[in-house]
Amino acid sequence: MERVRKNLEGKLWIEDGNCGTTHKVLKEISRLGGKAVTWERPDGVFARILDDEGNIVGEGEGITWPPAILFAMVEGGFFPKEIETELIKSLQCIIDMEKVADIYGYGRVVTPVAAAYNEVWRNGGKVAIRRNSWGVEVAFIDKENKEIAVGPISYCPTCGTAATIPRAPLLAKKIKEELKDKRNTGKEKYERGIENRFFYKNDRMCCEIVEKGVVLGRAMRCCIAYAGVVAEVHAGMAGPKWGALFKEYCKVCPVKLCKKGKNTGEEANNLLVSLERRNMTTDVGIDTYITAMVKKDGELLGKGIGTVCAFSSLMYAAAKCIQLRSEIEVVKE
Repeated sequence: MERVRKNLEGKLWIEDGNCGTTHKVLKEISRLGGKAVTWERPDGVFARILDDEGNIVGEGEGITWPPAILFAMVEGGFFPKEIETELIKSLQCIIDMEKVADIYGYGRVVTPVAAAYNEVWRNGGKVAIRRNSWGVEVAFIDKENKEIAVGPISYCPTCGTAATIPRAPLLAKKIKEELKDKRNTGKEKYERGIENRFFYKNDRMCCEIVEKGVVLGRAMRCCIAYAGVVAEVHAGMAGPKWGALFKEYCKVCPVKLCKKGKNTGEEANNLLVSLERRNMTTDVGIDTYITAMVKKDGELLGKGIGTVCAFSSLMYAAAKCIQLRSEIEVVKE
C-alpha cells in the first residue's frame, strides 16, 4: 500500500474520475504483484485488495465490481487523505446498494440499466450523464425536459443509472416486475462460491473467473467491467444476448486503448470534462449496444456505441464522428 501510494504521488487527478483512478491504482497494484478479488452477494459485490503475498490490504463493497474495488482501495488507505475524502463523497451510490439490489441484485447492473434506458426513451424522455466531483451523476428527464430523478454521485454512467432507478419509484417497480423471472448470473455465481480476480497484464485489464481454484474463464479488455463480462462469456456463464455482443465489440471498436496501454475510464472522464467545458451534453440509450449521443444546443454532433458502460460509447463517438472531433479540437492519443 505504501509503495503504491508513493509511486502514484502527484499522478492522481480529479479529471480521471473514479473509474480512471481505480484503473490507475489497480495497474500499480498489479505491477507490484497484487490484485483485486470480488464476490457477488445478494446486496451487491464484496471486494478485497490482495498484496503480492496474498495478504488482505483493503476491503469494500459496492453495487457492482468496480465501485466495490475502489471502496476497498479507499478503505485500504491507498490515497492521500484529501483525495480519500473526495472519493468517499463520490461513492454515494453505496448508500443505495440495498435499494438497487431489491430491483435486481447480486451486483448485476447492465440488465436493469438497459431496461431503464428503454423505458425512459419509450416515453419520450432521455437519460443524461454529467460529471460531479470525482464521479458521475445520471438524470432521468421526461419528454417535457423536466428531471424525473437524479441519482447519487456514482462510479460511472452504468452504476449511476442503476442507483437512479430507485429514485423513480414507478419506474423501479415496473423494472423489478419485468426482471423478477430473469436469469441472474450473479446469483448463480454466489450460489457456487465463484470469485472474480482482476489484475493488469501486458497493459490490459485481465479478469479470471475462478471456482474452487479452477479458472473457468479469462479475458483481457480495456476496463474492469468489460473484462469481467467477457470472462463470464468465456466461462460459459453469460446470457447468449450479451455474450454475442461483447465477443464482437472489440472487432469494431475504433479506439483500441489496450494497444496504447490506456483505460476507458480515464480517457472518457477527461473527454466528458472537455465536452462539458464546451457546453455539450451527453444522453445515453440502448439500441443493441449502449449508445451515447453528444449534443450542442440540441443538435446531435456525435453518436457512438459501447459495451457495459456509456464511457466506451462516448469514446467511440469521439473517434468516429468528424463534427464532434472538430468541436472538441483534440482527441487524446
